[in-house]
Amino acid sequence: MAAAIRKHSKVILSRAKFIEQNLRHFTVGQSLLGNTWFIYDKAKKKKDFIPVEHPIKIDKTPEAELQPIVIPDKIERSPTAILEALASTVRNDINQPMYSSIDDPYLYCNSDFLKKNNMAAKDSGRKTARMMMSMYPEYITQIWEEPLPEVWRDIVQGYVHKEPSEAALLERIAKRKVSDAIQVYEAVNPKSQLSQETIEKFLELLCVFNNQSPEIPSDVQQFIEPPSFIKDAPFPAVTWQKESLAEQVFRDLPVKTTAAYCYLIRGMATYFNKNGAMSLFREMRAANLTADVLTYNDLLSVASLDLETMEEVILEIETLLKDMAASNVKPNVQTFNSVLFSCNRVSRWSGCKKFALSVMSEMKALELEPTLATYLQMLKIFYDIKDKSPKTKNADLFLDILNNMESKEYQLTCENDLLFFRMAMRVITTHLPDAKIALRLHTIFKTGKNSDLVGHRQLQFTYYLDLISLIAQLEHTDVVMNLYQSVCPFIFYPTSDIYLMILENISLYNTFQYIPVIYTDIQRGNYFVDKNFALTFFKTLAQHKHEPTLQGQLCDIVQSLLAVWKLKQEKMHQLPAIDGDVIGEMIIIHLNNDDHVKACELFELYKHTRSLRKTSPSALSLSKLAKKLISVPDYNAAKNVMTTMLALDYEGIPDLVETCLDLLALPEEERMYLEGLARSAPSKTISESTSSSSESSSSDSDSD
Repeated sequence: MAAAIRKHSKVILSRAKFIEQNLRHFTVGQSLLGNTWFIYDKAKKKKDFIPVEHPIKIDKTPEAELQPIVIPDKIERSPTAILEALASTVRNDINQPMYSSIDDPYLYCNSDFLKKNNMAAKDSGRKTARMMMSMYPEYITQIWEEPLPEVWRDIVQGYVHKEPSEAALLERIAKRKVSDAIQVYEAVNPKSQLSQETIEKFLELLCVFNNQSPEIPSDVQQFIEPPSFIKDAPFPAVTWQKESLAEQVFRDLPVKTTAAYCYLIRGMATYFNKNGAMSLFREMRAANLTADVLTYNDLLSVASLDLETMEEVILEIETLLKDMAASNVKPNVQTFNSVLFSCNRVSRWSGCKKFALSVMSEMKALELEPTLATYLQMLKIFYDIKDKSPKTKNADLFLDILNNMESKEYQLTCENDLLFFRMAMRVITTHLPDAKIALRLHTIFKTGKNSDLVGHRQLQFTYYLDLISLIAQLEHTDVVMNLYQSVCPFIFYPTSDIYLMILENISLYNTFQYIPVIYTDIQRGNYFVDKNFALTFFKTLAQHKHEPTLQGQLCDIVQSLLAVWKLKQEKMHQLPAIDGDVIGEMIIIHLNNDDHVKACELFELYKHTRSLRKTSPSALSLSKLAKKLISVPDYNAAKNVMTTMLALDYEGIPDLVETCLDLLALPEEERMYLEGLARSAPSKTISESTSSSSESSSSDSDSD
């Protein structure tokens, strides 16, 4: 109302003035509609607001009255369209434990081997569930409204068509049951009962699987077990079954169609029977039949077999390509991939690299986008990873490939696509050891869903192994840890060698603040069971004295591992490799934190635990402990340390005795004991000593 008064508007009220009880009838939610106020006295009495200035004008022109109302057409969307839209706004962190164990850290996989076993167990559980669903479908289907998929029901129930017939044959062909389909085909008598189309489908089944029933693994099994890829050896063995049922079915066809020829030619070429495939292809061309592009691709992939010179290979490939052009068969990306695949077998021959570049130029002229398999063959031709010579190769071609791949997302087109990223990273580590190039490749790897094209578990593991190994040796710790935290430990489980490289990098760049970050993963991976690793780790921690907060965290790491060691003492299973050497480095870590009490406790633990006395703490650690105890002062503890040093035949005791006699007021008896201790000890000091103990002489980084 005040706003209306400031605007010189007229307000008409049913009462002359407000009283205090009427204030509760103001509706705040409706009081912000421009300059309009709705004031309520009672629920059934609504006050009027009459604007004076700037009245609302209503357009009453004929054009405005006749303007049609357009209702947009309904857009058909899937039932999950809203969920998909919401999911696209959420970024999924793939570096996390498996969903089944995400709330229980004790179930986390702490090695690549355990990850493999966990996934294999999950795959076995799925197979068992599918078998139970197929055996008892009447119970399982009560959970869902829709019936179970047919592929889940027919595991135990068998086939619908039992007797030999065309329907039975088609059923077995659809389910890729080669052996059962062969039995039905041989049982059908006469063969005239089968149509031409059915026989051609049966022929295609035989040619694709080489007359044998395939083992179709699950997706999980394909990931954890390396699948068999096409071998690109110079002279691969012919695996096609000669005079097989497929050739017999082809001969018995009433009409030899183009599809029948193509099926048999592709089968022979796939299983490296080049002579049979080319002979059948010439017979097909003599019958004025034109092969499809898939047949030409398979023939090009075996063009280099059984040839002795590069000129013969080029002539064979050009002959097939010219025949494609004469038949008006348009080549696709797989055509050029097959040519490069065939050239890869003879990549060490002179002229192969030049011909491969001409193939890429022709591909660009036809405006065909290369796939990952295309780049894979180029890398194999120009960068032979089997060549162990230390000579670094030219990186121009590799950089051109990265420039073409920048900011692009690729799809799976063939099985060789899964080998590209692994091959590219191996090329970098072998011939182009440059961290910048490796990081560029990894950026492309993270673009979109390109990371799904890394292949099976072993390819993924070796890709990250080479990447982090190279980055840890050449880049700053900040870059290394940024990469580490994005993939470790749930995507890639680092080996002990990788952690040793990271520790060396931390020591080089003095970035010890990352030690607490990696300790949890190291402890979860049980790497401390390795004696050399445990000693190197605590030597790194004991190198310098850090600021109080970080030094306190390092001491907490020591106490944490000691707690694990004490807990596993009874079980004696995966016991951390703590002995005298490691205890000595732990003592130095606590002394750097000015905590002589914990250091003394570690010394007493070493003295009273037989298993720890296999090796001895370094002379430097015991000398530092004795000096600290003298300065506290704690004479009895210092005398105990010096007595142990004498028993270990360590040097530097005379200097410690002299310091103790100068700073402490001791009884004559104790002074005489110390003087005798000094006379019995070696004369050299710690700084002059060349060795401290049999296994820990290299731990004195400060003296260096």
